[in-house]
Amino acid sequence: MRKFAMLMAVVMVAVFSASVIVAADAPMKATVKDVQKSKSAVTFDHKAHSDRIKNCAECHHKDAAGKEQKCFACHKAEKKGDAVSLKDAMHTKCKDCHAKDATKKAPTKCDGCHKK
Repeated sequence: MRKFAMLMAVVMVAVFSASVIVAADAPMKATVKDVQKSKSAVTFDHKAHSDRIKNCAECHHKDAAGKEQKCFACHKAEKKGDAVSLKDAMHTKCKDCHAKDATKKAPTKCDGCHKK
């Protein structure tokens, strides 16, 4: 039983350490500028979003923990294979989440994210 408890303690320390390292690598601000036609790039507070959501896989849904990529790595200008376009992915994921915001502070209109 002591060996099992020791093993669990080591595993817990490793998991906690890995999450601290991953969180330390996350950017404070993020800018989605890969596909722009008529609207400006979207810059958002990545740290605030990650603090609120707490689960990187919520947005980085295909990436392994600690190996999160920018959205454009999978979502291109146009739909490609199973991956929807970047615009459709952002509008669906971001706007749907913002619409659920109980404080009503999260932007849901174009100019809320695409600053002039």
